[in-house]
Amino acid sequence: MTLDVNEIKKQGFLLEDSLDPDDSLLIEEDSFFNDAIRFSIQFNKLENNKIKAKGWVKTHIFLRCVKCLEMFDYKINSNFDIVFFPAELSGFESSSLKGDDLEYIFYEDNEIDLKRVLLEQINLFIPVNPVCDSGCKGICPNCGSNLNKEKCKCENPVKDVNLLFDKLKG
Repeated sequence: MTLDVNEIKKQGFLLEDSLDPDDSLLIEEDSFFNDAIRFSIQFNKLENNKIKAKGWVKTHIFLRCVKCLEMFDYKINSNFDIVFFPAELSGFESSSLKGDDLEYIFYEDNEIDLKRVLLEQINLFIPVNPVCDSGCKGICPNCGSNLNKEKCKCENPVKDVNLLFDKLKG
């Protein structure tokens, strides 16, 4: 899905729509969409053909908890404010980006790739270590029992994971 910047008039351009998600574009392993990607973006032209995009993206995805390894529903509700620069303002001839160029987002041929922008916002919103609940007890490091659902089956249950590392010290 692309936006032709020529559609953006002086008063701006509001785009509200939804996209069918593609699970393969999520950065988190074993994650997948549980809902369509809904979004609203207000586009406005700035000087030198720069485009300001301010809006939100909403969806639900399933993530795997790093503590108990169970899948859980995670709500994405991300607001963003981005400025796009035309590629001709980038000042470089090759298609490779240099260090200073990484802080800018460019568009080429008067088109902005909306799908890429929305998926970037979703992936930025995903936590580095997703946890299903702040009170998640995780799994027993000895028997593998999910401590949120059942008691540990070990003869000598480990009360603290740090005890496991004490063995390595001595």
